Amino acid sequence: MTQMTYGKVVLPVVLLLGAVALAGCDKAKSKRPYYDGVQFSIKTKAVNKKVSRADFTVEVKDAALSLDGARQAAYHSGVTYCLIEAGYGTSLIDWDVDPQDPEAQLRLVNGAAVFQGKCQS
Repeated sequence: MTQMTYGKVVLPVVLLLGAVALAGCDKAKSKRPYYDGVQFSIKTKAVNKKVSRADFTVEVKDAALSLDGARQAAYHSGVTYCLIEAGYGTSLIDWDVDPQDPEAQLRLVNGAAVFQGKCQS
């Protein structure tokens, strides 16, 4: 195979693989659900795994894009955490600030809405 033919074969293969890789990145973001029309970045984690996985925090970044959406995202993330990640098998949560209460004052830290909860067992 000459160098000219080799280049004609390799370049399209490299371009195709690059396009496939970029398409995969786009799909990862698109799997995030929309809450009030916004795809929030959400972080849910145990306060202290060594003590108990029941106590957790939810951080919804860029909450100002939609406060109602941020509340929905926090609630959904908390339920998912208690049911699946922490393994409590219940969606019952004791919240410090109930995300389903539209009158509750949100705690904002650097633009993120921060919620704390405890999975009921």
